[in-house]
Amino acid sequence: MAPRGYRDAGRRWYYVLHPRPVYVLAAEAGGRVNFMAASWVMPFSEEPPRIVAALDKEALTTRLIADSGVFTVNVYTVEERDFIYTAGTVSGREVDKAAALGVLFERDTVTGAPRIKQPRPIAVIEARLHRLAADLAEDVHLAVADVVAAYADEELFNPAYGWELRRTRIAMHAAGRAFTTNDGLYTARRLIQPRR
Repeated sequence: MAPRGYRDAGRRWYYVLHPRPVYVLAAEAGGRVNFMAASWVMPFSEEPPRIVAALDKEALTTRLIADSGVFTVNVYTVEERDFIYTAGTVSGREVDKAAALGVLFERDTVTGAPRIKQPRPIAVIEARLHRLAADLAEDVHLAVADVVAAYADEELFNPAYGWELRRTRIAMHAAGRAFTTNDGLYTARRLIQPRR
């Protein structure tokens, strides 16, 4: 029973952790290339530089990542929400999504993993699989991957502090077909001063 003033979050409890940035992961193995939307991706460690992603066990892209050991994480603005939504709701086992959507790839990456050229992402992370944990959950593999390279649009990203948030509208997944983006820039003040 939920405490007074709250309601049970229900079966989709994870929506309390949304909106979250959503990315498009691309991989290739055995001559087959595919991509999928994934919002459960995050930094894992700085040293060594690693990311972690919860990937649907049944997804074709997950199999391609497991088989090849490399993939790219492509970052988009909310203007590409139709592409992102389609990438996440149409199975590559049933449709050649790249052909149907006119997606172009580049392979001049450090890892050889496909990077999406069109629609053009605003940033790309190249990753090499470190470990794929299949036994931690019934529905997802937990992919821990080393960041081999990371690059971002020079007009929108500053290495000192990250995205130019007044100009960049990174796609965030709210629920289902609903997407949102950052709305302004808010700075915080420390409520407790450190002891000297």
